[in-house]
Amino acid sequence: MIFPEELLLASGSPRRRQLLASLGWPFRVEVPSVDETFLSGETPEEGCLRLSCAKAEAVGAHFPGSWIIAADTVVLLDGEVLGKPESREESRSMILRLAGRTHEVLTGVTLFSPSGIRQEVETTEGTFRP
Repeated sequence: MIFPEELLLASGSPRRRQLLASLGWPFRVEVPSVDETFLSGETPEEGCLRLSCAKAEAVGAHFPGSWIIAADTVVLLDGEVLGKPESREESRSMILRLAGRTHEVLTGVTLFSPSGIRQEVETTEGTFRP
């Protein structure tokens, strides 16, 4: 695979920025404006892929032909999708729910390149200490 001179990261996430920077690849951040609501009946895998693609498309509309990487992550606890906490209180409540329990983390990744689109979903399990 030929690597681009510059990769566009379609994300406002400081963690994604840090992860990509740790690889040493040159990149620029372009924050997409995307409604991150899952659709009714959509599986977590489908939602992660659709949203990562929507983020890449939103940035790609302004930078056609560019290399763009986007991702969407969701946490599942007992099959329930836990949304992004909107406050410190919600964040604390979510951590307390996860404490001592195993949960799944799904991340959908989309890569746009001049030669096409590649998508993957990765699932990992984690357990918070009680």
